[in-house]
Amino acid sequence: MYRAGISFTMVLPGLLAAILFIPFVLNFLAHAWFGEKQFAPLVMTKLPVDSSVVTLPKEVKQFEPFEIALQLDTGKLAQHINDLVAKSSTGVPLQGINNKVFPEMRAEMAGDALYIDPPGPQAQLFSNRGETNWSWRITSEAPGRHKLLLKLHLQTADTSQKHQQVVDLAEIQIFAQKNLAEWMRRYGIWYIVITLLATGWWWRNRRAKKQAT
Repeated sequence: MYRAGISFTMVLPGLLAAILFIPFVLNFLAHAWFGEKQFAPLVMTKLPVDSSVVTLPKEVKQFEPFEIALQLDTGKLAQHINDLVAKSSTGVPLQGINNKVFPEMRAEMAGDALYIDPPGPQAQLFSNRGETNWSWRITSEAPGRHKLLLKLHLQTADTSQKHQQVVDLAEIQIFAQKNLAEWMRRYGIWYIVITLLATGWWWRNRRAKKQAT
């Protein structure tokens, strides 16, 4: 029984270290060896606007904030939507739009596993050229692929300022690169602390066993 107890206390720190570090190391080595299919941020519009109205960063890195901006002539967009709705067949509305759309709009950015500032629908901020500008500061907490939805809150003939129709303006695809240095700065200390605590517990148990004999 004594030998079994000593064996367990000697093996436990190694098991804890393996549980903590091996999955992370294997995942890191796998990505380093085989690589990840990375791509520059891209935008796919879902309303009659050019993709150039959305300004994207050149690259995205985990934990590092980046900005996405929208510059939109809401008057022209509203007119274009109204023309399309008027010409569309009955029962085939554009994203459910079947009433006159007004230039007054709010924009919202939404996405999973991402910190978006400011959150929720944002009011219009007009530029000198009569266009509306919006911008969001976004941070990816996790590496890999992410999807953002750029939504417009429209005021139509059958809605009000408080009850607006929400449609998708664009879908944005981004790839956040791993940021190992920042990850270690944020979370690596916890692995070290747990390992030190496990080692201290093992050392204290070992000394207690030796003193008991």
